[in-house]
Amino acid sequence: MTQLRTALLTGLTAAVLLLGAGVASPAAAQNQVATATTPAAGLRFISEREIARRIADLITQRNGGQPVEVSFHGYGNEIEVPAGMPATLQVAGFSFDARSGRFVADLTAPGRRETMRVSGRATAIESIPVLKNRIAPGDTIARGDIEWVQVPAGRYGGGYIDKASELVGQSPRRPLRTGEPIRSADIGRPEAIAKNTLVTMIAQGPGLTITTTGRALDAGSIGDVIQVMNLQSKKTVQATITGPDQVQVLTAAHVIAAN
Repeated sequence: MTQLRTALLTGLTAAVLLLGAGVASPAAAQNQVATATTPAAGLRFISEREIARRIADLITQRNGGQPVEVSFHGYGNEIEVPAGMPATLQVAGFSFDARSGRFVADLTAPGRRETMRVSGRATAIESIPVLKNRIAPGDTIARGDIEWVQVPAGRYGGGYIDKASELVGQSPRRPLRTGEPIRSADIGRPEAIAKNTLVTMIAQGPGLTITTTGRALDAGSIGDVIQVMNLQSKKTVQATITGPDQVQVLTAAHVIAAN
C-alpha cells in the first residue's frame, strides 16, 4: 500500500512538472493542478430539470396534450454551456414510442460542437385534489384546505375523488393524511345532529307552526331523515334535519303537540 501511494504521488508530481516548468514548491504544484481542472469562469449548465421539462413538453404535444412526467436512464443528464454563450437548449433529434413511453433525444446548446444523447421514459400523469390541511372528522372541508398533486394517470380510478367540488362542504369520516388521494367513502356530509342530543322540532300545518324539544334517536346530516322522540308526548316521529340541532317533522302538527 505504501509503495502504491508513493507511485501515485510521484506520478502527480511528474504531471505538475509537465504542466508548468519551474514550479519550485509542492504548494505551487498543487495550485497549478487545481487551476488546470477548474472550469473556466462563467461556465454554466443546462440542468437536468430544465431538460426534463423540455422533453415533457415535446411528448405532451405528441400525445394529444396529456401531461407526462419524465425520468432519465442514468445520471449526469446536464449540458455544459461554453462561457459567454446563451444557455439555450437545442433539440437536434428526438424520438418517442407512445406505447412504451420510451424516448431518445440528442441535445446541444449554442457554442457546442457535439450533441449529448439522453434517454428515458415518460409516464402520463393527472392532477387530483388532496387535503393540504388536517381536517378532523366532523369539521367541514373548505376550498382553502385543498391542493392539487400529480399522480400517474389511471392509478387512482373509481372510488377516488378527482374533483375539488366533491370535497368542498364535506367532512372526513376518519382522520385523513394530508397530500394523499381520498376515497369517496372517506368523506360525507358534515354531521348536523349527533345521536341522543336535544333538538328543536318544528311542525307546520295550515296557518299553524308548532315547536317543541325532542331527542334525536339517530345521527345525521342536513337533509337526512331520522327518528326523533318528542320529550313531552314521548312519541317518536320521523323528521328531516334542516340545520344544526333542528328538524322538520314530516307528519301532522298535532303529533308533536303536548298531551
